[in-house]
Order: sequence, then C-alpha cells, then structure tokens
Amino acid sequence: MTKILVAGATGTQGGAVVDHLLGGEYGTYDVYGLTRDANSERAQALAERGVTVVEGDLTDGERMAELCAGMDAVFCVTTFFEDGPAVETEQGITLADAASEAGVSHFVYSSVGGADRDTGLAHFESKYTVERHVADLGLPATIVRPVYFMQNLAYMHGEELRNGTLSMPLDEGVELGLVDADDIGRAVATAVADPERFVGQTFELGGDSLTLEAMADAVSTAMGTEIEPVHLDLDTYRDAAGNEMADMYAWFNAEGYDIDTESLRAEYGIETTDFASWLTASDAFRPAPAASR
Repeated sequence: MTKILVAGATGTQGGAVVDHLLGGEYGTYDVYGLTRDANSERAQALAERGVTVVEGDLTDGERMAELCAGMDAVFCVTTFFEDGPAVETEQGITLADAASEAGVSHFVYSSVGGADRDTGLAHFESKYTVERHVADLGLPATIVRPVYFMQNLAYMHGEELRNGTLSMPLDEGVELGLVDADDIGRAVATAVADPERFVGQTFELGGDSLTLEAMADAVSTAMGTEIEPVHLDLDTYRDAAGNEMADMYAWFNAEGYDIDTESLRAEYGIETTDFASWLTASDAFRPAPAASR
C-alpha cells in the first residue's frame, strides 16, 4: 500500500487530495494528513475517516524529516496569505528537502498557473522558486499549476452576489481561467496512482475560462436572480486590496492563465469541471426560496 504524506490536509487543496485518495477510484493508500493542529475539528474528522493525522510546521526541517521518513509519496501545498511569500517559499523548500533526503519516490507540488512566465507577482514567484528547487534536487516530481479557484466566488464575493453584483477589476472581454479546487485533488490522485506517467510532468490545471459577463450570467442562472457584472477600476481596487492583488489582476488583463482542458483530458486523462457544472453542484448558489425573493 502506498504511504503518502498530505500537507495542508485540513485545507481546501489538501482536503481535496485526501478525499480522492480515500475514495478508492485511484487505489488504496495509507494517508498521513499533516496539519498544524491535530486537535482541530477538521483534523479529528480526518482521523475518523482513517487518516493518520500528524502535526507539524512546514518550516520545521527536523519535523518534516521525521514525517517524510518511510513515505512513498508527498503532496506539498503552501500559502502566502498567512505569513507572506518568503515564508511560503521556505515551506516548500523545507518539505522538498526533507522528501529528497528521505528518498521519497514521488513529490507532487501544487504551484500556480503562470508560475514560470516571469509575472513579477510575489506569490507566483515564491512558488516558482520552490519548483526550481525541486528540479535542482532531482526529486522525482509532478508539478500541478492550478488557476483561479471557483470557490473564491463564494468566499470572496458571496455577500455582493446576494446583493446582485459580481465585481472584479477585469477588463471587458478578458477571460479568467477557473478551476474547481476538487479537481486539484482529482489530478493529484491521478498522478500519484500512475507515477511512471506523471513523474517529470508539469501542467496548468483549470476547467473553464470566462469573461466577467459570462461568469455573472452563469451565476444568474444558478441563483435564479439577476447578477450584474461590475468592472472595477484597477486603481480603486488597488487602494482597497493592495498592490499584490491589484498587480495580479493587471497580469490577468494583460496575459492571464493558459489552460487547455482538451489536452488535460487527452494527454493526462484528467477530467475537469466547467463553471456552470460547479455552480449547479454548489450549495452556495442555490436559488433563493420563492418567499424570500
């Protein structure tokens, strides 16, 4: 049985990876879920499903070495939201070093779409630095580069959607690449199940690419109420959200992600979710009861 360490097991990406590894479609796994708090409700829920929950900080090299020892595979995901891009890079490098020293035979890293395209975005460059380090180590690895999460609509735009608008500093006619975070779990499980095919592969992961108008139309259909697309002024958005996020949207407008769902299916056998299907399946976008309209 493949023994795998899943970083961020209680989070969005790591949780999706755990779900698909436990689902049985991709084989049988001895899953170790890494979290910073093994006593949290989410961690305990994983333990009840048969996951061995382990506690540790991704920047703690000694602890990561302990956890990687004896593992066949490691899934690594990092975040800049809590401590910034420099710490994010440290997290990825620390876990990659530990996996390399332990002789892990498959390291799967979740990076970001466009990481290798000289974006100048700190939270893209931080992940690309980890990618390059993984390559320098000679780790047998798969790099998955997901694009903009569909889940962000509920998390970041839920309140305004309930008020009838969807606002982003996207220019008219610009399409934004979108991915269902659950598809990250599916892609990682697919890769872990077939290391001979996936070691050495890097691919951008997304399920749809839509303009702001098309996103608003799809949400309108799903919710049964009119959603107005609002193109925010980038400078105004910058004042509210800060330079890093504003610069990211400037990059979306100028270049943007590069996803190819047909190639994902044909070359890798990875099925992805389009935006309308994700909305239909999401509890966050159910039509309001008639009495409340």
